[in-house]
Amino acid sequence: MHIPKIMVMGVGNLLLTDEGLGIHFLKELEQVALPNNVELLEGGTAGLELVHLIQEVDYLIIIDALNANAEPGALFRFRPDDLKVFPDKFEVSFHQVGILEVLAMANILGKAPETLVYGIQPKSLEWGLEVSREIADIFPRLKELVLSEINSIIQTGNFRILPSSGTNL
Repeated sequence: MHIPKIMVMGVGNLLLTDEGLGIHFLKELEQVALPNNVELLEGGTAGLELVHLIQEVDYLIIIDALNANAEPGALFRFRPDDLKVFPDKFEVSFHQVGILEVLAMANILGKAPETLVYGIQPKSLEWGLEVSREIADIFPRLKELVLSEINSIIQTGNFRILPSSGTNL
């Protein structure tokens, strides 16, 4: 039986408080004993150089700051295709090359993984090395959600089935 390769990628800039929340969150996940087929990757603010790193992966879970004009700490779960449906609802990334461009390029070059994005509304994008309290407070819930996605992939070969995408969790 094929064991799916799963990657959890934290994206963002560690120097800009909540902008780096994806990378800060990976430190939380590192404290959990993950299955051998799960890899954690600090995507940082890297752009197209991420393409070759994700092409070997079957499932990709991205954690990133997301501007949805919501309360700080608001948590959203969506597939990249959902953004074509609600293009005005989300400004997906604060980085120069968004993850959607990376996925599109991976598709062009051969294969993009099945992808799920967990986006969190930041409170602050100021200079600083710590995330704000609102973001730190959402990490335990996010960890629970990401671990249940990993379990679902291992058990059913897919992400969890939820009633609707792009909604605040």
